[in-house]
Amino acid sequence: MRVHSHILTLLLGGLLAVGCQSSVENEALPQDKGSLVVAASQSARVGEDATLQIEKIEDSRCPANVVCVRFGNANVFYLLSQGTESREGILCLGDCGVPQKTQDSTTVQLGTERYQLILKEVRPYPGTSPVEVKPEAVIQVKRI
Repeated sequence: MRVHSHILTLLLGGLLAVGCQSSVENEALPQDKGSLVVAASQSARVGEDATLQIEKIEDSRCPANVVCVRFGNANVFYLLSQGTESREGILCLGDCGVPQKTQDSTTVQLGTERYQLILKEVRPYPGTSPVEVKPEAVIQVKRI
């Protein structure tokens, strides 16, 4: 009988541990104060009532292990929404039609609130990962 209670305890503990794991498939991960790491088709809560959704990421930057004629760029297509209002836009790193951009920023007005979005990084950088990895955008969001 004592053996059965130990087995039952182990099984219940294992089920509890597995059941408590969180799914990060649709969650953004905090990078640092004010920054979010968001993959394509993911969204993240901004403050109490706004949501930043990354619709897609297009990355045509020159891979790290290749010599290219053109540097290329990374475009992040986003949707920022608050209540019934939303705004779409594109943030770009690299060769974006102006001198080389190491970060991009924009200001978005939603109702009475203004937000500044700063694209800090798109990772992984092409040619740096031996396996196919879903690209992520590191975006700093500030209410201004």
